[in-house]
Order: sequence, then C-alpha cells, then structure tokens
Amino acid sequence: MVKGHSIDSSLNTPSKKSVSIFKSVMSLTASLLVLSLTAYIILLINGVDMMSNKASLNTLIACLIAYILSDIFLHNLGRFPGNRPLSYLFPIVASTLLIVITVIIFLRLDYSRSALLIMCILVPAVTYIKFRLLQHTHQGRYAVIPFGFYEKLTNCNPTKFVILSEPVMPYDDINGIIADSNEQLPAEWQHFIAEQLSRDMPVTDSVTAYEAITGKSPLDHYGELATHDILPSQLHLGMKRLLESILILVSTPFILPLIFLVAAMVKLESPGPAFFIQRRIGKGGREFNMYKIRSMRLDSEADGAKFAGENDPRITRIGRFIRKMRIDELPQFLNIIKGDMSLIGPRPEQAAFVKQFEQVIPLYNFRHIVRPGITGWAQVTHGYAADEDETREKLAHDFYYVKNLSIWLDIDIIFKTIKTMLTGFGAR
Repeated sequence: MVKGHSIDSSLNTPSKKSVSIFKSVMSLTASLLVLSLTAYIILLINGVDMMSNKASLNTLIACLIAYILSDIFLHNLGRFPGNRPLSYLFPIVASTLLIVITVIIFLRLDYSRSALLIMCILVPAVTYIKFRLLQHTHQGRYAVIPFGFYEKLTNCNPTKFVILSEPVMPYDDINGIIADSNEQLPAEWQHFIAEQLSRDMPVTDSVTAYEAITGKSPLDHYGELATHDILPSQLHLGMKRLLESILILVSTPFILPLIFLVAAMVKLESPGPAFFIQRRIGKGGREFNMYKIRSMRLDSEADGAKFAGENDPRITRIGRFIRKMRIDELPQFLNIIKGDMSLIGPRPEQAAFVKQFEQVIPLYNFRHIVRPGITGWAQVTHGYAADEDETREKLAHDFYYVKNLSIWLDIDIIFKTIKTMLTGFGAR
C-alpha cells in the first residue's frame, strides 16, 4: 500500500491558497535559478557577453526549455497512485535533455559544449531541490466525513486520515476534507463543509481519493455512474490511435527482425507453428483474432482454455523468457494497425473467460468501453490474474484506467511497462 509522501502527492487535493502561491513562487524561482546559474557559469568559462554570443544564448535557452519540460512531466506523472515525483527524476530529466540536445544537433544550431555539460548537471540538481522542498508542503492529515463510502479509504493508511465524529475541525495539521459527494449529508455537516470551503480548505470526493491512492476504482460503489461522464473523449482516443500507429510504423524495421529471430528459436525448440491465433474479446464485446508468438506446447489447451500458473509445465524454455520480457506480444502490433487493439489498454480476455466473469463480476463489461491493449494499468500495477478474486482486483484497476484515461496516464504506463519488462513483474 502507498504510504507517506506518495499518498499526499497522489491524492493531489486542490491546494490551499497559501500553498498554491508557494508552489508558484517556487516554480518561478527555480526557473530563474536555472537561467541565472547557467548564464553565470557560461560567462565564467567562456568570458563572453551572453547576448552577443549566439552559441551560448542558444544553449541557455535550451537549458531553460529542458528544465520546464522536466518540471511539467514530473508534476503530472508524480500525481498517479504509488508514484513519487522524484522517482521519475532520472528518466524524465535524461529524456528531456536528450530531446533538447537532439533538436539542437538536428537543426544545426550553434551551441557551447561546456554549457551543455553544465546544463546536464544543473537541470537535475535544481529539479531535485525544488521537489524536495515542495514535499514538505504536503505533510499533514485528511479529515474524513463518516458517511457513504469512506471505510475502504481510511483502511489504506489509518495514520493519514482522521474520521470526524462531529462537524468540528479537530486538529491544525489537516490538509483537506474528504466526503462522499454522492451521499446526502445532514444539514450540520453541509454547513460544516460550506464553512471550511469559505476558509480555503480543499474538499475531495472520497471515491476520487480512494482511486488516487490505490489506483483502483471500487466495484461496489456505483453512484458515480449516474453523475459523471465516464465515456472517454473521442478526440483523445482518435489522437491516441494516430500516434500509436505512427509509432508502430516507425519501429517496424527494428521490431520485425526481433520477431522473426524469436520465431525461429521457437521452431527449433519445439514442433509446430511459431505463431498462433487466439480469439479474444475487444471493444464493444466484439471478438477478434489476436496474434502471438507461441510460448506453450501445442497441446496446451487440449482440455480447454486455462489460466497460466506459476511454473506452468505447458510453457517452453524459450516461452518462459519471451513471456517474462513480453516479446510474445509483439505480433499484436498488427492488431493495433488493424484497429482491434491499442498499445495501452485493458488486456483482452478469451471469450470463455469473459462469459464466465460476466455472470459473477458486476461492471465486467465496463473494460470493453475502450480498445484492449498490449500493456495496461492493471498489467503494470497488479500483474497476472489467474482466478476470479484476482480478476476482480484486475477489473478495479481497469476501471480506474478507463475513468482516468489521459496522455499522462499512458506515459506513466509506458515507464512502468519498461520497468515490468526488466523485472518480469506479473509474468506467468
């Protein structure tokens, strides 16, 4: 369970006015610090007038752009469940610096090598200091109004939540109030909330807070289905499909040789085809043919569809490796081009499992609102589901993804997918 600063950064309640002003001042100060320090060091090293030296000026502007991009990415990725902004410091700063340097070289702009080196040191240093200071503004607890959905939330970390017994603010270290927005509160509690709002105290919905901390949506609380527009933006889905298709077409020359190499290894190890086609359920409950590199023996489903278990004897030696690294999923790039799947989304299940879970798990079909994906939020946070209870947990994560679909969440999943491939998390 997420604890400490991660709860505060993930919960992301609307800031008090004083805290909001502090954050704005910190961001502006950090930007000016990056700009000033870079200019001063370049001046010391090169002994030139910054405004008259084109190479130094270009590098100074690049430094500021790299810092701003890093700040935006860290702020947006750090608010997702389980994330600490600083946990992304190295990959984000390294990526933004690499992008800025690549643009400079590609456009053949004049630049200072010594200034670039300074930028690579200064940007991560200032970014680190800023976010460490901002962490202290989040310390505190949250007051919970005891009506409707709240017990699962407070059980996440009892030390971070104070359950109110009466409409009175009991402590001074309260960051915000959490209440079930779908619950009809007594008059005295409504008056209490209105009074606290007038004092700039943030108020957050309890289901939203639970989702922000756990990365799951409660499957037994349906009030929001009638009060919120939970259908994803068609503009976002269209842009996502366009970007994914471009990414796949660009990466095809590198991916195809790997697929054929692995396919040859599969053929050498065990008899039968290197690829196989399996019927899966996609968007809107429609069936489609999903392509994979074979990782099991040919008779793996002789007795019907089964979940893969730990150390499953049906999995071949090559199959165990490619399942851990998710290489067996690469042929599904063709499914993405065809429009059956997306790069990121809930994993498609076999028709037999879908029919089984539809009967026992409410809202199971909710995961079919979007196209299924090669990787997804449930895969990188929960892992493999092999029974009904685990499938319920997986569905709760899928529910969260559909409700919170955004470019930032997809980027977060991409980073987590890379980590999952390196560690083998959730592979069977």
